Amino acid sequence: MRTLPTEILLLIFDNLRPSDLSRTARCCRLYHTLTTPKLYERLRIRVKSGLPEQQIPKLLSTLMQPSYLNQLIRRVDVVIDDDCLWTRDHSWLLSIMLKHILNHADAAKAIQSYRWAAAYPFTGLVFPNLRQLDCGAVGPQSLEWVRWHLNHCASLAKVHLSFTLSCNLTRPRAAALLNRANLSRVERLSLAFVNVALFDPKNTPALRALDLRYCPGAEAFCARLAAAVPPKLTEVRIVAHTELGTPNNFTAWLASARSVEHVALCIGGLSRTIPFEPFKSHRSTLRTLVLDPRRVALDPSSVLKYRPADLREIVEQCVSLQTLGLPLDLRDYQCHLRYTRSHQIVRVPANM
Repeated sequence: MRTLPTEILLLIFDNLRPSDLSRTARCCRLYHTLTTPKLYERLRIRVKSGLPEQQIPKLLSTLMQPSYLNQLIRRVDVVIDDDCLWTRDHSWLLSIMLKHILNHADAAKAIQSYRWAAAYPFTGLVFPNLRQLDCGAVGPQSLEWVRWHLNHCASLAKVHLSFTLSCNLTRPRAAALLNRANLSRVERLSLAFVNVALFDPKNTPALRALDLRYCPGAEAFCARLAAAVPPKLTEVRIVAHTELGTPNNFTAWLASARSVEHVALCIGGLSRTIPFEPFKSHRSTLRTLVLDPRRVALDPSSVLKYRPADLREIVEQCVSLQTLGLPLDLRDYQCHLRYTRSHQIVRVPANM
């Protein structure tokens, strides 16, 4: 394998797991040179049940020492399992180490992806060249840090933000945060627990995927989205409550969209199921369709079910469909090809 061109080796190393890369780096000097940037380009810290993974202390100890390795980091991922009780003190201690590791002009500018799924995200430094920003629990203490990156990172392509209730993001404050942000290159936008009633969809002309979860004002935003659908929008996932008792505003954008591939709607406040009619214009391109109409958005038992005939219509018309999520009511279903029991008489031989 040493005789392979460097370009081929790099392609092979791109598909190896970190553990395999680590073993490969010890084979020879050439492999060590090629794999070292890949080994350290992602700083991933995962904490389970209050304790980090076994290799994390060793990795942090290495990076805490003055070394060129710090400048190889391109992605910062902090993942906290659900069974872990994460506190402000945990975040503070980890932030001290991260600031020491990344507190270098070249290191901060090299970071392209920042993902912090826990509360109290690290805000000790700014990363002007971020392409991906993912914060799972934005609180008041980190709101300005998030605002800075939304306004100044011109290369942002993926944004996922979930806000805590303590942020107190009223409709005007949320509008100021989102409408003043530089989202012109954002392709994937995911928002949770933030008011989007005044958010202007024209600020995201390059949008390909939109995910709104429990965002107040989602109905008003979708109504405006129908008049300004981004030309490349192919994926929409929404969990929301309707004030009007109808899903029309959540599906009106389909009439203006070009080639929709993935749609998932979980809408509460309904008294009837979400009709399939608005989706028919995209039946040749739809690959994922999930319709979850409910009377109460947070109550799965209030789901409104479809008839088997509705299922048949969707399957027959959506020729490219790969994933379908649909609550069905089979209680009174009468199949046309009903199974009938036939009685047979078996003659028993006399000698038995």
